[in-house]
Amino acid sequence: MNRSIRLTPEQMNAQIFRYSERRPHTNLTGDTDIPAEVYDALNPRLFFMLAHASGDEPEASRPAVTGPRGLSVAIIELRPGERIPHHVHLRSRETYVCLEGRALVRWNDHGEHEAHLDPYDMIDVPPGVYRSFFCDGDVTVKLLGIVADDREGEPDDVYIAAAERAHATGRFGDEAVDRLSASTGLLFADPNGEDPSPA
Repeated sequence: MNRSIRLTPEQMNAQIFRYSERRPHTNLTGDTDIPAEVYDALNPRLFFMLAHASGDEPEASRPAVTGPRGLSVAIIELRPGERIPHHVHLRSRETYVCLEGRALVRWNDHGEHEAHLDPYDMIDVPPGVYRSFFCDGDVTVKLLGIVADDREGEPDDVYIAAAERAHATGRFGDEAVDRLSASTGLLFADPNGEDPSPA
C-alpha cells in the first residue's frame, strides 16, 4: 500500500525552481575551449527547471530540480534576432508553450510551413519533424519547453540541418563547430542523407 510522505521546508525547497534565482545555462558541455559565441549561436538561452541528473554533470548542466529520466522542462529565451537552428529530434517529443513575446515556428525539411505562437499558445512537435524557432518582434520570447524521451541519454536523437553547419563554420570555423558537436552530441547531418535547410 502506498502512503503519503511528509517533507520539511528545506526538502520542498529542493523541489522548487525560482526563475529570479537562476542563471541561464550558457555552455552545457563543460568544454571551456568552445567560444561562448559558438555555443550561443547554436543553442538558446536555457533555464533548466526540471531534468534527470546523475550528479556528475558540469554545474552549468544541472537542473534546478532533479526529475525522472526521460522528462526535461526548461524556459528558453530568444532575444530579438535570435533563433533555434533548424533541427530534428528522431526520438524525443518537444512541446512548447509561449509565455512572453511572439515566436515564429517553421517546420518540415525546408521550413516551408510556419505558425506564430502568442502568449499561452502551444505547439507539440512529434519526433521526426524538422523545426526551427525565431523571435518574431522586438520583445524577448520566453518559451516553456517540455521534452519527453523514454530513451534519454542514447545517442543519435538530435540532428541539425547541414545548412546550419555551413552557416556556423562560415562564422566560426570547422574546429569550433567540431568541438561543439563532439561535446554536445549534436549531429550536423541529415538522418535521411539529404540536405534539409530552411527556406
